[in-house]
Amino acid sequence: MRMHDIGSWPRNATLASSSGRGWSNIQAALIAVDTWCGELAPIGNPCLGYCVSQPARIRKRVGGGGAVETTTLRPRQFHLIPALEASEWHRHGRSEMLTLYLRQDLLDEAAARLCSEHVGRVELDVPLGVHDPLLEQLALAVLKMLRLPEDAGARYYADELAHAAYAHVVRNYTAAGRSSAFEGDAPAAPEHALRRVCQLIAERIADDLPLEALAREAGLSPRSLSRAFNQRLGMSVHQYVVSRRILKAKDLLASTDLPIVEVALESGFSSQSHLSEVFRKQLGVTPGLFRSARE
Repeated sequence: MRMHDIGSWPRNATLASSSGRGWSNIQAALIAVDTWCGELAPIGNPCLGYCVSQPARIRKRVGGGGAVETTTLRPRQFHLIPALEASEWHRHGRSEMLTLYLRQDLLDEAAARLCSEHVGRVELDVPLGVHDPLLEQLALAVLKMLRLPEDAGARYYADELAHAAYAHVVRNYTAAGRSSAFEGDAPAAPEHALRRVCQLIAERIADDLPLEALAREAGLSPRSLSRAFNQRLGMSVHQYVVSRRILKAKDLLASTDLPIVEVALESGFSSQSHLSEVFRKQLGVTPGLFRSARE
């Protein structure tokens, strides 16, 4: 995914990044951004900026003859670097910003699924300094993942967050989304599709299965699959996968003499430390103590 390399600019610094984590639908970075003036070229993918700390004075113009927006961007507010037009920026002040690069092709796909009419390419229109509570919760969830050690299961969660973000921004920040009927009225996912996904997860519990791959197997959109899991099982796809992996690990710990590192890999965890972290969080004990209690 093409991005502006903002963290490498003079006086800026990248504090955390999704680079190398295997995220395919969204790219994120926490960046300390300093005073700067200049033009950003269009790169084909929009970027949502979320102010994490410290205000900065921003002046923005999109296109050569576009209107000028000026505001003090404060913590908990968003701005947009557009995908398809050059933008001119004058920024004064140093703050920490979370950048969220979205894929234009997935935005277009979301609009095709969610809007009542075929709209082709969509453009986001996010006001400078807007506060959006739902989008903020998604941004904070991404920020939390960036601050934690990398683990394979986070890819599922990142995928689900990305699809929720795409649906939300298409609905609220595109002309087509604001004027169209939405997928929220679509019929529920069929029971056999949900069973197929649960079976696939059980059969391939040690594999890396992105949300899109599971949705394809079910013949559903990723968002429909996520909604079906929440409605019928009371949990997200990521939470369900983690629960199945914990059950697999418990069975192996109780019924085999496999080293704990092999139990972790057989159960779909990226390492022994990852298994231990999730085990302690879910069960309050380490895998070793769990095995000892069964002996």
